[in-house]
Amino acid sequence: VRWRAGRPAIVVSSTSWTPDEDFGMLLEAACMYDQQASQPEHASSLPNVLFLITGKGPQRDMYLSRLRALPLRRVAFRSIWLEAPDYPKLLGCADLGVSLHSSSSGLDLPMKVVDMFGCGLPVCALAYSC
Repeated sequence: VRWRAGRPAIVVSSTSWTPDEDFGMLLEAACMYDQQASQPEHASSLPNVLFLITGKGPQRDMYLSRLRALPLRRVAFRSIWLEAPDYPKLLGCADLGVSLHSSSSGLDLPMKVVDMFGCGLPVCALAYSC
């Protein structure tokens, strides 16, 4: 597999935009990546990143407002809504999945992670101490 020149890395996160998924953590990580990727010594070695965020929920507008205020150069966010048949197609095109779900029991695996694994997508998730 070779990286196509100019193609951004595609990161997908499906969220319910609720307090049990700390989206602020992803924003902070994206800002850190943007800062590093914007350094001249990383210009050709680190790809731009496109975060595609799916889902609806009560904190969506608040986080989208925060996103618009960020001075990102090498990172972009898009909030999208997909019909059910299109979701696995998106996962199949992505490079990485992110799950920010925090479990109160420490035992439940969100279905979105199962969906991502089912499409062969590597997933970055919160650690569970079980």
